[in-house]
Amino acid sequence: MKSIYIPGVPDTKMRHRTTKRGHVYDPNAANKEASIQKARLFVGDMTPYHGPLYVSFIFIFPRPKSHYGTGKNANVLKPHSPEYCDQVPKDVDNMEKFYCDSFNCIHYPDDKQIIKSETFKRYASGRDEMPHVWMSIYRVPSEAVIDERGTVTLLK
Repeated sequence: MKSIYIPGVPDTKMRHRTTKRGHVYDPNAANKEASIQKARLFVGDMTPYHGPLYVSFIFIFPRPKSHYGTGKNANVLKPHSPEYCDQVPKDVDNMEKFYCDSFNCIHYPDDKQIIKSETFKRYASGRDEMPHVWMSIYRVPSEAVIDERGTVTLLK
């Protein structure tokens, strides 16, 4: 299993763009490289996994100022502040695509090897938790087993 920690606000996959002259380019190229460089600081094993993979993501977003009190309570969350970030304008599938594409040829030869993924996004628990991404990659069937209904069992 590989656990990858990527500091910073989670990114999303953007569609390729075309210039006026017909040149097609990837607007995410610089962000992908930055994510790879950040992740390399925190990952030990860079050997690519071959075969089917299961990937889980946890996306942690910064809280807006409106979730906190004012004055002496500036670091205290308001009681009605939501835990889940359904109002963040970033789609889960576009975030998954961005990080899966970013690690092609690094942690696996191609992201088509991923046969199942699970994603969870939430706000940071307080001012001391920084926004980041946790990506865990498991080999199937040696580190995770997936039954015919898609239920994942992690092996110790």
